[in-house]
Parts: sequence; C-alpha cells; structure tokens
Amino acid sequence: MLRRLMVGLFLLALVLPTVGSGAPAAAQDSVQTITLLETSDLHGNLIAWDYYANRSAEWSLSKVATLIRQERAIDPDLMLLDAGDTIQGTPLTYYYNVVDTSAPHPMAATMNALKYDMSALGNHEFNYGLPTLDRFRKEATFPILSANTRNTDGSEAFGGYIIKDVKGVKVGILAMTTPAIPNWEKPANIVGLRFDDPIETAKQYVPRMRAEGADVVVVLQHIGWERIPRDSAKPEAWLTDPDTWQDAGSLPGENTTIRLAKEVPGIDVVLSGHSHLDVPKAIINGVLISEPSYWGRVLGKITIQVENKDGTWQVVGKDSTTLKVTNVAADPEIVSIAQPYHDQTLAYINTPIGTSLGEFPGGPKARYTDGPLGDLINTVQSEAAAAAGYPVDVSLAAIFTDPGMIPSGEVTIRDAYSVYIYDNTLYVMEITGGILRRALEKNAEYFKQLDPAALPADPKGVITDNARDYNWDLYTGVDYTLDLTRPAGQRVTRLQIAGQDVTAEQPLRIAINNYRASGGGGFAMFREGKILWQSTNEVRDLMADYVRSKGTLDPAAINRANFTLVPDLYAHYYGGAQPAPAPTAVPPTAVPPAGGQPGSLPDTGVPATLPNTSAPASRLPGLGWLVGAAGMIGLSLLLVRRRATSR
Repeated sequence: MLRRLMVGLFLLALVLPTVGSGAPAAAQDSVQTITLLETSDLHGNLIAWDYYANRSAEWSLSKVATLIRQERAIDPDLMLLDAGDTIQGTPLTYYYNVVDTSAPHPMAATMNALKYDMSALGNHEFNYGLPTLDRFRKEATFPILSANTRNTDGSEAFGGYIIKDVKGVKVGILAMTTPAIPNWEKPANIVGLRFDDPIETAKQYVPRMRAEGADVVVVLQHIGWERIPRDSAKPEAWLTDPDTWQDAGSLPGENTTIRLAKEVPGIDVVLSGHSHLDVPKAIINGVLISEPSYWGRVLGKITIQVENKDGTWQVVGKDSTTLKVTNVAADPEIVSIAQPYHDQTLAYINTPIGTSLGEFPGGPKARYTDGPLGDLINTVQSEAAAAAGYPVDVSLAAIFTDPGMIPSGEVTIRDAYSVYIYDNTLYVMEITGGILRRALEKNAEYFKQLDPAALPADPKGVITDNARDYNWDLYTGVDYTLDLTRPAGQRVTRLQIAGQDVTAEQPLRIAINNYRASGGGGFAMFREGKILWQSTNEVRDLMADYVRSKGTLDPAAINRANFTLVPDLYAHYYGGAQPAPAPTAVPPTAVPPAGGQPGSLPDTGVPATLPNTSAPASRLPGLGWLVGAAGMIGLSLLLVRRRATSR
C-alpha cells in the first residue's frame, strides 16, 4: 500500500508542473514585444569617412549596421525601417548617381544586405530626377513608399503602406514625405507628381489600415518638427510640453509632426526624419515619437508591448531611445560591400585640378566679411551664366559648412566639392530691385539683433537660434550694408549698383541656385521672378571646371569687397587683417539651439519605460511552486507513516 501511494505521489509531482504552468504559458503568449529600428537622413554615408575633411568619421551606415546586428540577435523578428534622404549627400552617391550609372546602386546593395523592411521617400530622393530614383527603387528588395506623393490625377505614385505579421501581431507602417518639395526641387525632376497634405493623407489611410486588420499603426515619415524645445540637445527636453517649444523656422506645411500626433487618431508611433535631430523619445497626445539624427550617427530603437485581450491585440506600453555609434566598430560585411564604391570615390575626388596661391578660408571667417571664398563661388556662377549667353548683374551664394575651404597649394576635386556640398544647379532669373531688397532683409534674419557693446564671446552666438548656414547668402555685383543693430526687416541701409541706388522696379538679372530660386529657406520672393536659363551641370562641377580652366587661383585677385555688416563682426572676432591660415578642418556638426531648463513631463497615460522583454520568459515552475510541492509530498509521507503505525 505504501509503495503504491509513493508511486502515485511521484506521478503527481511530474504532472503538476505541466498543469500549474498552463496559466502562465497562456499569459506569456498573450503578451508580445514588437521592436522597430529606424535610420534616417543617411545621405549616402556608407563608410565612416568624411570625404570633405579627408579623414575617418564617427558616423555611417556601416557603423549603424553593427548595432542593427546586435539588436537582431536579441529579437530576430524586429523590423528595420528608413525615413528617407538616402541616395544624395556624399561624393560617393553623386558618383554613382551621375558618373557611373551602370554599377549596382551602393545604397540599394548595402540596405538589401541589412534586410530593410521598408523605406519612406525623402525630398532629396528627387534631386537626380525620376530615372535615378526609379533605378534605386527597382534595385531595392524592400518597398520605398510615400502615401502623400501622388500622381497629378490623384492616384498613388509610389504606394503608401505595408501591413506585416510580426509574432502574430499585424503591424502597419504608413510612409509619408514632406509636401514642401516643390519649394526646392527643379520642376523637371518631379514632373507628373503632386505632394498632398500629410495630415489629410493620414486621416484617410490610418482608418483604412485599421480596417485591414492592423493591430499597431506606425507612421514612417520624412517630415520633421514644426517646433522644437529650446535645449533640443538634451533628451529630457523632448519630454516637455510642446506648447512651450520654439518655432523651428520651417516653410509653411514643411514639418507637421506635432500636428499629426494631435490631430490624427489611431496612430501609435511616429518615426520622423528630415529635421536632422536626435530625438530619443517624445510623447505627444499619447503618441510615441522618435527621430534618429542624420548620416548614421545613431540608430533609433522603438519597443511596443501588446497584449491579446479577448482576441484583439492592444498596445499596453511603448518606449524608444537612440543608440549612438560613437566608438562602435563598422560591420565587416557592409564594409566589404561598400569598400569598392568608397575606393573609386576617393580616386575620383582626390584628382588634382589646379593650384592656389593662397587659402580661401571658410566657416564664420568667410561669412562675416566679404572674403575670397564667397566671391569665388559667385565668380564661377557669373562666368557660367555669361558663357551660356545670360550675363548677370548680381550673383548670390552661401558658405554651406564650416570645413569647406580652398587650401593654398594643390587643389583637388574634393576641395571644390567641400565648398559646395549640395547637388544644386545654376539658374539665371530676372527679378526686380524690390525683390532683391526683400531677399536681403530675409537674409539678414540669419543674425540676432545685436548690441555692439555686448557681443557674445562665441562667434556663433550672433546667429539666430535654429538658423541654418546655408540660408545666409553672400552677394556680388551689388553694394549693400546690413545694420544688425536694427530690428529684422529694417536692416538694409545701403543698396546700390555702380554707385546708384537700386529702385524697386529696376530689372535685374541674378545668378542663383535652384534651391533658392524655388523659394528654399523661406525666400519665397524669388518665386516672383522669371527663370531665364538653367544649367545642366551642378554648381560644384562648374567650380571644378573653373579651377581646371584657370589652372591657378589667386584669392587676392578674386576678392572684391562689396558689403559691410554693422557691427563689423569679422573685425571683432578675427581682427582687421586678412584671415590667418585656417586650422585643420573639423567634421560639420549640427549646432543645437541654446536654451533653458526643460519643464515638467506631460501626463500622457503611457508608461515611460517597458520591462525587459528582450528574452522570452521561462515556462519552468517558479521557486514558490517547488516549495509548495515539496511541502505536499512531505505532508503525505507523514500521514502515510501515521496510518501505517496505527494499523
């Protein structure tokens, strides 16, 4: 009898764990964590290399790839997404978009290897025209979409969304693109397309995606922020109330991320791009929002926890962060794919094209005075226009980045490209003196209103918060003075050509790039002008051709002073003499706006963090059950002994 009872208890001990673990197993199956990884604004940065400074860099898709593989080892079912501006931005992408168009596209080759799930179109995808974009899209093994980019008849031009089953959960990804593209892009590059309001587009698509069974809805958009916190470099600043943030200086309708979160119901997560900001986490109206900087500096990671309640998956938690690539080794596979493209690009841009008798300094030294670098760009533009049969009265150009400069001695293609990093082409327009004056007033908004007796110690402290260097133009052919002690809109105190005041109705021909001619940077007044001629070559190639044709550059011969700033910022910060040789160039770095302390966190009703769900929970019985089972067995043995004794 005792033996049979002991056998029964042993069998019961084997069965109980299976029975007891039934409820925990069901609970575990009813909760899943969806992981999303995001890149954006890669701009052709495959290899960790600064092509303009000619040295290694702490950014690139090859470095991000290492983080992607690490995250995929934790969650093999994660989704990898990109928010656009992918195929433009470095000499590498220029070479394989324009010079060698027969090779497999380097961005498609590397992103295919990383198994991207989807990408949204960025505005710079259109820079080389639709045939180049179509080539990239055909070679990519993942969809490249934009719901609000439509054919002129209103039909979808690129498709709008996907719904993918991830761990039994249907995840919908809606792609959208900034509708401000016609303000910047050459009309020939967007023929047959229109760019609809993303808010209205989302209002149509999100309910459709829900009706098709999407349990989670994510918006992947190349659209940035219409307002940003004053201290945007601090992650905690993005968790403050967006109503306290400052205007980001966008064009009307260009950036609508905050509005999207507030006005379109049914969105769980927004993955943004376009603003080139590192936003680890923002929560607006219960919507989680993140943006992964630019050039492959960080990888965005988003986790969404869902629970199955009565047969329906519901979002019960969500979190996001950005993972920096600083000191992260590049992924060997991506490097091996990208290396031949990189080597060919280096051979191309390191080709000598001339010499210079002196340095053409860049950065603030070139912006705060009428120096030789701005005059070089304007000379190239003016001569190219004249050679095409369209001589101009005025030319304007910007110093895009701080590292761009022309060194003394040998000049290479890389040097010319470092001065002009964008793929702009040259226009000749007919404008009026009134348009010119308004443009100069807009131009002067680059600077704060200044007190000459209290200038900031930092030379860049005079620049308006969130102003971009590419929106400060230097003009030649016209003599002008900007008084920065006066309020914005009242700063042009002198405007003359050949010693005569420019009148409002005076017709003028101006050399200008396609971005500014289309009103880019908020210069809408130029759209009132008439386009007379457009170059087929980029301005930077015109610059390289100019150096080749001249053989030798002389900064003293090119420099013609024709504008002054009040106060004299160059004299204050750098002295009255000609600039000394510039130090070794440093990689361009986005300058975060100055700011105050962040406010309190808004009450969103969404958990701030998620539990660690990177590994599946064990289904073995816990310690409490084991103790209980041992107690049951011990009690049973005691009872058996007592019964045996009583007999």
